[in-house]
Amino acid sequence: MAASETVEIAIVGAGVVGLATALRLVADGREVLLIDPNEPGSGASFGNAGTIAEYACMPVGTPAVLRALPKLLLDSDSPFSLRWPALLQLAPWLVRFMRQSLPAATRANALALAGLLADALPAWEDMVGEAGLEDQLRRNGCLYLYRHLSDFAAGAGGRAMRAGFGIHQEVLTPEKVAALEPGLPATAAHGVYFPDSINVTDPAMVMRRLLGAVSARGASVKQAEITGLQVEADGVQLSGPGVRIKAGTVVIAAGARSRALAAQAGDRIPLETERGYHLEFQTDAPLLNRPVCPVDLGFYLTPMAGRLRVAGTVELGGLVAPPNPRRLALLDRGARQIFPRLGSPASQWLGFRPSLPDSRPVIGASRGSSRVIHAFGHGHLGLTLAPITARLVADLIGGRGDPARLAPFAAGRFGR
Repeated sequence: MAASETVEIAIVGAGVVGLATALRLVADGREVLLIDPNEPGSGASFGNAGTIAEYACMPVGTPAVLRALPKLLLDSDSPFSLRWPALLQLAPWLVRFMRQSLPAATRANALALAGLLADALPAWEDMVGEAGLEDQLRRNGCLYLYRHLSDFAAGAGGRAMRAGFGIHQEVLTPEKVAALEPGLPATAAHGVYFPDSINVTDPAMVMRRLLGAVSARGASVKQAEITGLQVEADGVQLSGPGVRIKAGTVVIAAGARSRALAAQAGDRIPLETERGYHLEFQTDAPLLNRPVCPVDLGFYLTPMAGRLRVAGTVELGGLVAPPNPRRLALLDRGARQIFPRLGSPASQWLGFRPSLPDSRPVIGASRGSSRVIHAFGHGHLGLTLAPITARLVADLIGGRGDPARLAPFAAGRFGR
């Protein structure tokens, strides 16, 4: 049996949320150990669309999605799909998701996310300075592209809700869309422009910089798999193959793999896995000036360093199955609708997003013990919400937390 290590704070999960939390805690003078079975920042934190989307308060589940859900789930080429062999496992989650897609729940979920997103950019600006990330950011907004008038009309409710929350958005005529993105094919597409949005030019480099900043400030990193969590009177015992760690406080930030550890802490969280995909195409010059989301296709086209990344859609279906070639083909076909002359993809990727029925992350203390802090379930917003989540976790551990601020994200909202 491995000898037990001891540490003040152990963070299980070294994705962007774990890295940002470690950076915030070491700034508070805490002793921190990051634990992950894989290279830090190599999962969904690497493979995302690269957008810091402070505007993205609309949950995945809405009345429009609920009305279209049978069609979406039966069409394997829709932006929202599931792996049918996983249907029995997914059924309880889908029931919760449908309830959270009703009008009152949708508004409550959007309001909660908007409150968290309101502080996302200031928290990011703080992290940019601490980790030396300025050269990795592009501050020129994000564009939703509505290629069909029916989609533009269907988006009116979301636009109105964002406006009510004070989110900065500009509705664009086709002429203004063409002026903003001259590389797009000439169409009659309308647009919604989010001028405050930021995107990163290389998510992998951002993760490396964060890791470097965390390590330089004294945090330790351990490559190990944590499968066991036991709350004890004087701390929390973590265990896994060949590893035993005793921590005064544990932060669960393991993304899509957080559910089992949360359950051992005393919290049954209806966390499921969205299988996220991306393709990348090498480009001699940028095809776009900013991330563009053709809403009918359900993915983002993001210009990155020397390449175009095509990332998005939703596929429910767990952590085990291999990549679904139909989803990759869907991204490829969709990208060629916008840029027909793209060459062959230079790379492809499958990763796992932690998805909750109400699209809200779980942030706050476990019901089983205040020594266990949850920081997972960010869905499509992990990159965006990592720094503000880190700030909330550090404030909670430091005794500065506001319980009312964390109430919408508490584990207890799901019941026993």
